Amino acid sequence: MGGSRVPESGALSERIIAGISDAVVSGELAPGDRLPPERELAEQFGVSRTVVRDAVKTLSGRGILRARRGAGNFVADPAEDAAVGLGALAEGLSLGDEGFGDLFEVRKVLEAQAAHWAARRGSDHHVGRLRGIVEEAHRHADDPGVLDETDARFHLAVAEASRNLVLVRVMFALLDLLASSRREALEIAGRARLSLDEHERIVEEIERRDPEAAREAMLAHLISVESAIRFSDRQRARR
Repeated sequence: MGGSRVPESGALSERIIAGISDAVVSGELAPGDRLPPERELAEQFGVSRTVVRDAVKTLSGRGILRARRGAGNFVADPAEDAAVGLGALAEGLSLGDEGFGDLFEVRKVLEAQAAHWAARRGSDHHVGRLRGIVEEAHRHADDPGVLDETDARFHLAVAEASRNLVLVRVMFALLDLLASSRREALEIAGRARLSLDEHERIVEEIERRDPEAAREAMLAHLISVESAIRFSDRQRARR
């Protein structure tokens, strides 16, 4: 979160906001990390403490920071926010045939774009993390519990690699809704292995820094999963 001395102006607060937001999205500042004191931030960015205070207030209002009385300002945990706020969506939305289609429609828009941005903007750290998740899944390819967990982590890590904080928070909120379809897909014979291969291709395209190919790889993966689940449901309905 390196700051540089800049002239005092009305844009200073936004520069600090952008700097801290970038540090959160890149993982330099993780959920639960304590922000440096006001004085230290003022020196780091070469601004007054009033400017820092305004930036922190804005970030808190956006849900990026959380103030703890007597302890300072901390990076908010999107998982907690999703559980408290947008998590209510998972309770109120019935994922029948129509809801299932709606969910995958949204996924194909958001996650394909996330992969595109990840290829354009993701750091080597993000790519390494994605690669590590895929390798872990391969090592535990016969363990449904591990595959379920690594699948969720993979899709969230793609969102994080996009460096779009709003998208990351939306993906956190969608995790509960994705749980049932994720488990259903993994129960289909051969589907887990196919998903691993598709995840591998997504990582390769992100690693190659090919945004369009990454988008297409993610879209193909989601279409493949959706088709497999629909086919499985039709087969069960005929029994």
